[in-house]
Amino acid sequence: MIAFVLRRIVQLVPVLLGVTLLAFLLVNLLPGNMALAILGPDASAEAIAHLQEQLGLNQPILLRYLRWLVHALTGDFGWSEIQSQPVLPTILQRFPVTVEIIVLGQLIGVALAIPCAVAVALRPQQWLDRLLGMVAYGAIATPRFLLGLLLILGFSVYWQLFPSTGFVPLFTDAVENLRSVALPAITIGVLEFAVYFRVLRGEMLRNLAEDFVLAARAKGISPLRAVLRHVLRNSAVALITVIGIGFGPLVSGAVIVESLFSLPGAGDLLVNSIYQRDAVMVQGVVVIVAMTVVLVNLVVDIAHVLLDPRIHLHDG
Repeated sequence: MIAFVLRRIVQLVPVLLGVTLLAFLLVNLLPGNMALAILGPDASAEAIAHLQEQLGLNQPILLRYLRWLVHALTGDFGWSEIQSQPVLPTILQRFPVTVEIIVLGQLIGVALAIPCAVAVALRPQQWLDRLLGMVAYGAIATPRFLLGLLLILGFSVYWQLFPSTGFVPLFTDAVENLRSVALPAITIGVLEFAVYFRVLRGEMLRNLAEDFVLAARAKGISPLRAVLRHVLRNSAVALITVIGIGFGPLVSGAVIVESLFSLPGAGDLLVNSIYQRDAVMVQGVVVIVAMTVVLVNLVVDIAHVLLDPRIHLHDG
C-alpha cells in the first residue's frame, strides 16, 4: 500500500507542473493589458510602461512562469494589485465555503443514491425502479440554476425555512451555518443523486448476475444480506470513481450555485476576478482548484485499493 501511494504521488508531480503551466499560460496569453486593468483607462503610457516593468510583464513568459513557480513552491502565489490582497490567503479564506457545499452536496447524493439503488436491486424492473429512473432523468435534465431558483421560491420565499442568500461560518454558529448552506447543498446534491443512482443501479444489477452472488444465494443467504454484503461492496468501486471524476465539474457547478445564493466562495471570487481582469487572482484560483481535483483523485485511487486490494497488483 505504501509503495502504491508513493508511486501515485510521484506520478502526480508532472501532472501538477503541467496544470500550473497551463493555468499560467491561459491567463497570461489572454488579450488585454494587466497594467491597464490595474491603473484604469485614464492612465498615461508612461505609468503603464512603468507598472509593466515593475510587475515583470515585459519579460519572456516562460521566465515569468519559472519565477512564479519558485515563489509558489514557498506558498507565495503573488499579490493582487486590483484587490490589494495576497492571492493565497484570499483563496484559502474563500475555499472552505466552496468545499463545504460540494462535500455536503455529495453526501446528500450518496445518502439518497445508496438506499434507492439497494431497493431497486432487490426488486428490479418494478414500479419503484421505473419511478426512481424517471426522477433521476428529470434531475439530470434540470439545470442547477433552475433547481436553485425553485428551492428559493419554495423554502425561502413561501415557507421561509432557509435563508436564500448569505453565509454563516461553521465555527461562528453551526446551526445557522447548516441553514445557510442547506439550499446550495441540495441544489448540488440532487444532480449528484441522479448520477450516482444511475451508476450504482447499473453496477448492482450487473453484479447480481455474477457467480459469487449466485453462490452466496445458493448457500441460503437472504437477498438483502447478499446485496448489502457482496453486491454493494463490489459496486462501490464504480461509485467512488464517479465521485472522484465528478469533483472537477462540481467546482464549475459551484460557481453557479455560489452566484445564485450569494455565497463568498472560491467560485464567486473567480467570477469577480474575471470581471475585474485580475489575472493574478484568476491564476491562483485555477491552480488551487486544479491541485484539489488532483489530490481528490489520489484519494479515490487509495479508496479503490482499500475496497479491492487486487487493483494495485495489476497497477503499472
